[in-house]
Amino acid sequence: METSSGAEAAVKIVPSHTIAGVVLMVLFLYFFFRHFMLVLMVMDLVIGWLRQFRWFPKEGKRLRTLVHWLIAFGLIGVYLAVAGSLGWLNFVPT
Repeated sequence: METSSGAEAAVKIVPSHTIAGVVLMVLFLYFFFRHFMLVLMVMDLVIGWLRQFRWFPKEGKRLRTLVHWLIAFGLIGVYLAVAGSLGWLNFVPT
């Protein structure tokens, strides 16, 4: 009995006509742009709500926030390297 995995269920779209490919690309770019605008709109709503909290970075504190993000990112990378070398984590290729 055969079972299908997620990789076998992948679909590749190959247009048989040039015009069909162009229309598909235009529709995809339109959807991508509209999705980007939707994400920005939701982010604006969320940021407007977060600004009422004292702990949320105010304007002029963005560089400090970026530095703290870089520190956190570096700490995660160092932890992954150390934990991997000590055998605490196993990195398995797919």
